[in-house]
Amino acid sequence: MKTFIIILTLLTGVAVNSQASYEKGMTKAFELWENKNPDQAINLFERIAQAEQENWLPFYYAAQIHIFTSFGIKDANEIESRLKKAQDFLNEARTFSKDNAEILIMEAMLNTAYVVYNPSVYGMTHSAKVEELYQKAKVLEPENPRAMLYHAEWKMGGAKFWGKDPKAFCPEIEKAILYFEKEANHDEPFYPKWGMNQVERVQQNCK
Repeated sequence: MKTFIIILTLLTGVAVNSQASYEKGMTKAFELWENKNPDQAINLFERIAQAEQENWLPFYYAAQIHIFTSFGIKDANEIESRLKKAQDFLNEARTFSKDNAEILIMEAMLNTAYVVYNPSVYGMTHSAKVEELYQKAKVLEPENPRAMLYHAEWKMGGAKFWGKDPKAFCPEIEKAILYFEKEANHDEPFYPKWGMNQVERVQQNCK
């Protein structure tokens, strides 16, 4: 019995230290990103993912940085490289968390990045994917604020392209705000809760 208690204590200590190391690493990666060191943040998220093995979040955030960074780049080769790497990271994330609305939303943003980068090449093939991915995310989580906000922004862009009024989707932004305000607190550390700071930018389409 005494031996069992000692082993249990040791295992508990290892788990606590592992969790502390994970949280410290994730916090550092976010700090790097915030301080405009995206590639360093990606590298750290990737190292954390390899250490954690079955945690989807480090892969998810590595993909997110690649996708978000691609919107500010003009070099075609770098954009293609980043988006390909982002897809690889999302594929890895999906192996550890199937039917995950957050991963679907990020993949929708990945496909949006392709359309924005080269609409003549990717517009026809990727636009349908964007719509499908947002719809799937909403089925899984009808009150996910990121799905509601960014799907509305996507549809506003389509409305502008076809000469229609983007204001038709403004009520969806109001819903997103409500969903952000009541977003559930997940027990999982670092679970995605971003996006509220982008509401005002998207609402510019409503003026």
